[in-house]
Amino acid sequence: MSITEIGIPIDLSKGKYENTIYKDGKLQLVELQKSDTGKIVYASSGSWQSEIIYIADKIKAFEKVVKNTIVSGTTSTFKISTQSSIDGTEWSPYVEVGTDGSVQSPTNTYARIKIELFSSPTENLIFTVDDFNDNHYDNAFLNTSQDYLEMKRSYILDYVKDSAWTEDGQLHRVTIDKSIWKKIDSLSSVQS
Repeated sequence: MSITEIGIPIDLSKGKYENTIYKDGKLQLVELQKSDTGKIVYASSGSWQSEIIYIADKIKAFEKVVKNTIVSGTTSTFKISTQSSIDGTEWSPYVEVGTDGSVQSPTNTYARIKIELFSSPTENLIFTVDDFNDNHYDNAFLNTSQDYLEMKRSYILDYVKDSAWTEDGQLHRVTIDKSIWKKIDSLSSVQS
């Protein structure tokens, strides 16, 4: 009679992801954005927690966590930890596996695995948020001249002299469409 050790398969496509995703059969940090040169910037850290693993009589199979790692991009380090539970409700703290992959958490009926990924700091990269070269900001209320964006503060309006004004000075009038104004802080007159 022979005894074959069968490990407990861990499905990385199921579980709880935090700044990580399961993509192309691998667990990886989420991509945040690309620099102007096309270099991908990943989250600085992230984790994945497995679903609850029912160990029961397979305790021998859960002595080690065997890992197959491919380090690419900016991910430089990772940490694998396990925790266990007698009833699936109360859990022991996460304990990092040994350097040989040996499980350090107490042996119990249920277990969970947590993988934490950490990216190395990226060099200074250039990101263009908006270069204001196209006209999608071009309207009557914005100024996009000289490669910057600002709200217009000065408007040139066509005032009409009110000839019926009989008091001292002159009165110039203009009709303002109230739908274009959010708020008028003050009105001032110009003496000529």
